[in-house]
Amino acid sequence: MIDFPPELEVQLTRNPVIASVFGANSIPGFVMSDCRICILAHLELHELDGALKVLDRAGKFTFVNMDACAGLGQDKGALEYLRKIGTRGVVSTRTAMIQRANSMGMVTMQKVFVTDRSNLPRSTVAIEQSKPHLVQLMPWPVVSHLSAGELKGLSPFVAAGFVATAADVAQALKEGAKGISTSAAELWDLAVR
Repeated sequence: MIDFPPELEVQLTRNPVIASVFGANSIPGFVMSDCRICILAHLELHELDGALKVLDRAGKFTFVNMDACAGLGQDKGALEYLRKIGTRGVVSTRTAMIQRANSMGMVTMQKVFVTDRSNLPRSTVAIEQSKPHLVQLMPWPVVSHLSAGELKGLSPFVAAGFVATAADVAQALKEGAKGISTSAAELWDLAVR
């Protein structure tokens, strides 16, 4: 793994929730929240620049989900465009995209789906190769079924998927999550550390 950015460490210590902001209509609610970090998804390419400016002015740290924004390709050109418009962080399932983003000085989060034990070794190898700053581990309930060694290969991780209550957030943190990503706006202001 690459060293974790101190700015994000401070923000996640204050509030471990990372808002999953789906679409432009969700941005005002996120801006008004105490949550400082978001994953931006389901925006059109032409909306990204304006959205990032709004979020930056509000003092928010934004990861753009490259796999979930229409018009973004899965190549170096997409990363160059994102960097040009001020994107500081990216999320992707693709190892090559994470590696490229790392080389461009961006903060990276690799999304990993652990659906059963058969895909766990492949996911761990992908993380070893890409060396993201964070791993978005989905779905969150699987964490309790992984050994400490298995979790170490997928860390530092952000618990995601099926995080619905403050108790879920507390449990994910107890299980070693660095943060929790959720679209549940009622959890965005949670400070539980």
